[in-house]
Amino acid sequence: MKFEVIEIEESELDIEDLEAEKTLQLAAVDAIRRARRCGTFYVIRVGDEIKEISGDKTGPYEERLLARAAELGRRITELRSQEQLVLNETPPPKK
Repeated sequence: MKFEVIEIEESELDIEDLEAEKTLQLAAVDAIRRARRCGTFYVIRVGDEIKEISGDKTGPYEERLLARAAELGRRITELRSQEQLVLNETPPPKK
């Protein structure tokens, strides 16, 4: 099976998309931690290559995933505040 990856700019994503992406990042962290705890490999796909990474070598992957999840969380918070500002704006007085 061949997969096609389409890059999407973050600016094209709405809050729900960003929340889904954050959830996926955290699910990958959970998978790494489970693999480490169970003494199994964490399996990832890089391009067309499948890699098995032992639990003691997953640290950099976990750090990147957590950093990305935190970045997404900040972006979500920022968008929510912008949304709230728009909702709280009072309409101009009618003449």
